[in-house]
Amino acid sequence: MNRHSSSNRLWILSIALGTVVVAVAGAYSLRSAPRLVQPRTISYSALIGSMQAGKVDSVRIHPAEEIRAWVKAGDAAAAGEIRVIYSSLDVGGFLALAQASRVPLSFDPKPRDYGSLIGFGISFVLVAAAVVMLRRQVTAGSGGSVGTTRKGSNLTFQNVAGNSDALTDLQEIVGFLKEPDRFAALGARIPKGVLLEGPPGTGKTLMARALAGEAGVAFFAATGSEFTGTFVGQGVTRVKGLFKKARKAGKAVIFIDEIDIIGGRRGRQQGHNEDDRTLNQLLVELDGFDPSHGIVVLGATNRAGDLDPALLRKGRFDRAVSVGLPTVTEREAILALHVKERHVPLAPDVDLLRLARLMIGTSGAELAGLINEAAILAVRAGQPSVTWAHLEEARDRVLLGRARAGIVVSDTERRLVALHEAGHAIAGVAFCAADPLHKVTIQPRGQAMGVAFFQPDHENHIASRDYLEGQILKGLGGRAAEEVVFGASKVTSGAASDLQHTTRIAKHMVYRLGMGETAGLIAYDPDSGP
Repeated sequence: MNRHSSSNRLWILSIALGTVVVAVAGAYSLRSAPRLVQPRTISYSALIGSMQAGKVDSVRIHPAEEIRAWVKAGDAAAAGEIRVIYSSLDVGGFLALAQASRVPLSFDPKPRDYGSLIGFGISFVLVAAAVVMLRRQVTAGSGGSVGTTRKGSNLTFQNVAGNSDALTDLQEIVGFLKEPDRFAALGARIPKGVLLEGPPGTGKTLMARALAGEAGVAFFAATGSEFTGTFVGQGVTRVKGLFKKARKAGKAVIFIDEIDIIGGRRGRQQGHNEDDRTLNQLLVELDGFDPSHGIVVLGATNRAGDLDPALLRKGRFDRAVSVGLPTVTEREAILALHVKERHVPLAPDVDLLRLARLMIGTSGAELAGLINEAAILAVRAGQPSVTWAHLEEARDRVLLGRARAGIVVSDTERRLVALHEAGHAIAGVAFCAADPLHKVTIQPRGQAMGVAFFQPDHENHIASRDYLEGQILKGLGGRAAEEVVFGASKVTSGAASDLQHTTRIAKHMVYRLGMGETAGLIAYDPDSGP
């Protein structure tokens, strides 16, 4: 029996025991509860008079509470049960009067305080629940709930498209996991930890799962947030438990997503001492296992600059694999892979290479969402296959959002938006020929009232000064068109996002690239001070 199932059984047993306690206390409470219909209350002297007149059949005394009496049936006016409030514990005088009147008498002791018993029962249940929850937290910290295990994963590198360089680096790890003795015989040391660094949605988790599936080893997946906890030492215990499970499995891949959460720089301003303890334990675990045992730790992050230097030194995460955004050929391969795996029928007018060129700067996750959105549109339209029109609409949804069909736009605003987007299109064609115009639309989507799409012929890894200045001129074309047609006093707020975009480009040119005419060849870093 594992610790997680034991904790569940303990939790169920505690609930059952608490239910029994409450039920028993409730039964006693109902038994001792006062009746809904109270008997008629009379005075003490009236009761003594009835007893002396021989009208009382029997009496029951509850010291310090009341006296119950039953009047004989022959007395039609007062037959039945009556009561007298009797707050004294001294019953000697009443007993003497009852005996003198020859009235049968019974004596009940003071009843127990069942309200306290109920309170005790409820308190017991709450305390037991708190103890069990605390124990579950500690048990979880021992590795019971941290790290999802997937053995025999059917994912391999065939299920991963794009990032061929990253896959080549990971292929070396596969050989090590399959034949660690062959590497050890020649004194080769395979890295204990491999850091997958790249933007969100680029397939880091998919690559880690494919690595384990390709090597045929156990896969333990956890996120950095799973190691953080409320109690002191909880993160340390969870790190120990995860590595303990991996050692028991033999050859294994440990994947920690968002490793920057627990691997951030120690002593950071917004950090916590518990985070530093968790990181220290992770460093100890990385130093403590022998890589020849067939265990590899993979960490994924999109903020590698925030990691503690001790985590990146040799012998720990000493190899970094860059997982960047896919190129145009890799985007085409990713699209084709999702079409094949999902069995999406494509119409003859679909060109995946053209679509890949239109999706510049997108990740694999966004491309997968594009194919899924296009398939949904085809189903809603009742079409047997996905057409180019479906992919165009899906592309616009992924990049800009769903079309705002319900928005009411006046003719004046529609004309203004058309003029604004025409200004972008003309400026782009005139000053940025490297990015051909794809289409112009004034259909409101997301926060945009319209947009001019440009399709680059190829991806530029190095941008020239002419190209960057062309981007600025293209971005200001909409505002310029408004000013030329309506005048400087009639310009609108439609260029707000354009000004932010062009300002970022201009600042980057001056502060980072040394393209300022007066600033000269400097790289200004505001974080480094004057």
